[in-house]
Amino acid sequence: MTDPATSPQQALAKVRLLWGVCGSFSAVAVPHVNAWLRGTVGVEEIRTIMTAQARDLMGPRMIEAVTGHPPVTDWEDHKGGGAAHVALGAWADVLVVLPATANFLAKAAHGIADDVLTATLLATQCPVVIAPVMNEAMWSKPAVRRNVERLREDGYEIVEPKEGISLTEGRREAGSLGDFQPAISAALVKAAARPAHPRGQ
Repeated sequence: MTDPATSPQQALAKVRLLWGVCGSFSAVAVPHVNAWLRGTVGVEEIRTIMTAQARDLMGPRMIEAVTGHPPVTDWEDHKGGGAAHVALGAWADVLVVLPATANFLAKAAHGIADDVLTATLLATQCPVVIAPVMNEAMWSKPAVRRNVERLREDGYEIVEPKEGISLTEGRREAGSLGDFQPAISAALVKAAARPAHPRGQ
């Protein structure tokens, strides 16, 4: 990513961040996280993959409004050359999945690639940060915990959920969006420090 004449801030600005959005009600945080990434961190290049459930919840126009680019949900949404998952996986310097659902965790942990997001996860070689969000009962299930541990073993950075007010239940419980900023910042800095290399357009 860097050359000797590039300052750390300039290098960080050019990091290509690919954002995966799953179908959780916490997707309402997307505009706020995007404002932090662009306004505070200074990331300029953001592309988004939405699952079908996320698209049904919030629609693609919100994503396009806050990132400047239409999201990819279906394979034909990708307008560049090559297969969507290969091209997006090569383009990304960092992949962040936020919010990540239990369904996404299960598919990712077992190598299932039945949509653009999970296929891109397998196709990319960049740092990956996953921020799960779900209710406390789901988060505590042994199957979900096994999937999280397998993803950690595979080298993915998992942001532990924290206690908060459930958007669907209205009560305080574990499972809300965790402290994602340090994990994402570390992945961005790591990507910015890499030597320049050929990437997808």
